[in-house]
This record gives sequence, C-alpha cells and structure tokens, in this order.
Amino acid sequence: MKKTFVIESLDGNTDLNGIVWYPSTKKPKAILQIVHGMAEYIERYAPLAEYLASHNILVIGHDHLGHGESVDMDDPLHGFFCEGDSASIVVEDTFQITQYAKSRYPDTPLFILGHSMGSFVVRNYLKKYSHLVKGAILMGTTSRRNNVKMALKLAKGLNTVSPRTKNPALDKLMFGSYNQSFKPAHSPYSWLSKNPENVENYEKDDRCGFIFTNNGYYTLLSLVHGATKKHWYNTIQRDLPILIISGEKDPVGNYGKGPRKVALELSDNYFKDVTLRLYHDLRHEILNEKESLDVTLDIYDWVSHRL
Repeated sequence: MKKTFVIESLDGNTDLNGIVWYPSTKKPKAILQIVHGMAEYIERYAPLAEYLASHNILVIGHDHLGHGESVDMDDPLHGFFCEGDSASIVVEDTFQITQYAKSRYPDTPLFILGHSMGSFVVRNYLKKYSHLVKGAILMGTTSRRNNVKMALKLAKGLNTVSPRTKNPALDKLMFGSYNQSFKPAHSPYSWLSKNPENVENYEKDDRCGFIFTNNGYYTLLSLVHGATKKHWYNTIQRDLPILIISGEKDPVGNYGKGPRKVALELSDNYFKDVTLRLYHDLRHEILNEKESLDVTLDIYDWVSHRL
C-alpha cells in the first residue's frame, strides 16, 4: 500500500512531497529510506519499493527541493533548490524523513539508500547521522575528482549573481562527455541505461532530465565536494555496514573505478563491513535496466543479512 505525505522543508517556503510504501503486516522488519538522484523523483523507485514492501520492508522517500512535487507552488522552478546553505538544507531535509519514519517505527532498523546525487547526499548525511541507521547503500557514486573544486568556485559565483537562471552550458560541461563510450548514441541519455525503453521513458517524462539552474549546480557540486573531499568519512561510525553498488559501464563512476576507490578508501580506514558490487554490463540507472530484478534481490539480501 502506498501513501503520500507532506512535510515542510527547512528552506521555510516549500512543502516536501513524500511517499511511504507499506508492507501488509503492521510491524515491518526493516525500513529503507531512498534518496533519489538529480533531475528525477522518488516515485521512479516504485518497483524496488513494491518488491521490498511485499517482503515486509517499509520504504520511504521524498522529492528533493526543486524536484518532482517539491517545488514552491508560487514559483515552480525545477532545478532550483533554495537560497542560503542549500546543500546543508538538502541533507537536513533527508534527516527530517528519517525522523518521520523513526517517530512511527522507533524500534525498527532503518537503512538508507542514495542513488547518484542522492549518494552524495547520503555520504554527507552519514557524517552527522550514521548512528541512526543500520546500514547505508551508495548507488551510482564515485570518488574524488580534481575538477570539482574549480567547478564549485564557478558555480558559487553564478549562484550569487543569478541563482534561478538555467545553465545548459554548465550542464554540457559536466555531462556532455558521458555518451562518448556508447556510440552510436541514440539519445543524449544513452549513458543512463542500455535499456532503450528506460531511456525513452526518461526522455518523455517532463519531471526528468531538466536543466539545473545555477543554484542547482552550486548545490550539487557542494554535495559532491563534501562527500568526496579528503577524510570525508572521519565522523562516520566504523561499524556501519556499507554497500557500494553500481554499473561497471557507468560514466558517473568512471566505469567502475570510482566505486572501487570508495570501497578501498573505506576498507583502508577500518570500516568493518564494506561490500562492493559492480554489474559488468550495466550503466548508471541499474534499477531501470532489464536486469533490475537481480539488483533488487541483491539489495534485499544485503539488508536481510544485516538485521
């Protein structure tokens, strides 16, 4: 059973759209909080959520600011987060969802999954809140990149001058090379998935693939910088189980190199339970490939073995 809910974002202006997928039993054995990626929305995770709910795991998530239904209704601009310390507000909104779930199921272990941009949100979230979760899943993530600091400085300036302006030039700079390994590329989004049906659905969905504003890129790059800078993991509890899961043909993860580096970085710094799972032929959106059931089963098994 699926239900929607609304809570107020810490930006002070916007209602966050949330969804809960309930199992049929009154007492779920676990909770999975999903943190979605850039230029998409939480309901795209319905197939995973429905499977887990059918196996007694409650699933909860929300649309980030500037995504899906979480927009200022007086000024509905997708790709704009908020004024102020937008990256911190995105992280704290994610914590609000954790609190929402825990207030209703205080004794149920909660796991958190972040995909792509959501993985960087989760990595920043864990710096403060790792003691609240039973395990974390980082999907479609990557390691530190040298050009992030420079891009962040540029985006910070643009955000100061014109935060609500869409920036296709910055979009092309950041993502324009992602299709190079997938020629002939039948879509600008071929890098997302080798499943043509998924790519087509993404293109047709006006809630997906929108160009970020200057504020959007500043927020995204702030999250990436915070999640990948040196010693980013220092305040995270070392006994927290972490699953790093990605397609090996995902350009976001530098074709498997990024997730491998993150797993090694954590293992080398005394994290006790780090699991790396790469899918040889899959791209960025592993939950929307034709092999998505394999991914779903791996997530379910990983969670189940840590209860």
